[in-house]
Amino acid sequence: MDPKQCARCHEDQWKSWKNSFHAKSIGNGLIWQKQVLDSKEFNNCLNCHSPLLETKVELSGTLRTNEIFQSQKQHFPEGISNPSIQCASCHIRNQTWYGPPRKTLNQNKTEDDFFPHNGFQAKSEFENSLFCKSCHESPKYGVFLNGKQLMEVYKEWENSSFAKQDFQCQNCHMPNREHSWKGIHDPEFVRKSVQPSWKLERISNGEIRIYAELKSIAVGHKFPTYLVPKVYLRFYTIETNGKKTLIEESIIGRLVNTNLSEEYYDTRIAPNDKHTIDFTYKLNNLKIEKIEWETIVDPDEHYVRSFEESLIEKSEFLSKETKKQLELSLSEKRESLYKLFTLSLPMPVLLRQ
Repeated sequence: MDPKQCARCHEDQWKSWKNSFHAKSIGNGLIWQKQVLDSKEFNNCLNCHSPLLETKVELSGTLRTNEIFQSQKQHFPEGISNPSIQCASCHIRNQTWYGPPRKTLNQNKTEDDFFPHNGFQAKSEFENSLFCKSCHESPKYGVFLNGKQLMEVYKEWENSSFAKQDFQCQNCHMPNREHSWKGIHDPEFVRKSVQPSWKLERISNGEIRIYAELKSIAVGHKFPTYLVPKVYLRFYTIETNGKKTLIEESIIGRLVNTNLSEEYYDTRIAPNDKHTIDFTYKLNNLKIEKIEWETIVDPDEHYVRSFEESLIEKSEFLSKETKKQLELSLSEKRESLYKLFTLSLPMPVLLRQ
């Protein structure tokens, strides 16, 4: 059950997985919370962040039994170095291996010829969005804010044209069965998913109009989904001497307070829809030569805000080790921010009437 064993035959999948967020589902950001959550709450987190019982007991002693201990010894003889989401989390149930149907099958071979672990059971569910729902959609008994769950990516997809056209989660996040699960943290992946367009118009000698759109062209759910990421659309004047001045900002995302009890706004873009910015700006000097549009993605905004608050409010109650884990996680989350694109247009000329 150790992923290193799977790599002997599935090297490409293993290489993708080990750099993915599935392989990092257990990290400082979750571990520090063990001190502030009761055991039931923490164990609930592990249902998705560390689904195997053999890995769960590495993190929560309340789940340990002799049967699980023996299973650990048998299936992880070298120990568990990474208790995150493993190959077995999705592919093994009751010592039976499961996976998607083979793309091609040599008719001269039986299904199990030349395969270890007695082959595998082919299940079409591996290629269906429903397979992802249990961990990427909040349970029905969870928190609702303004009639919406904290996570409802499956519902967003289900109501989209992508679902009607039979585009599944796996089509975008596991192309050609790749196991990297790229998403909002990957700049190139996001750049291919949205399309910016804009124009400047001079409406008088002293005023310009700026109209911009960011369209979701290849996102099968809201952009960005969940309440964690934020996307900042910022507009600047650039003067001849290089001076840069912010003149407008628009935020795309769902902003919720850190205790998850109140939603302030939700400006996320529905599939195939767009976010528009339309404003005028009074020119305050003649040195402005162009307008710049910069888009910044903060994949972990909610975590940063929540962890900063926890560091202030809970710091004196945390052990030295837990505080260090919180600080390390906060640093990691802050560093995930990136620039999606920068566009510029020259100052428009006012034509004679």
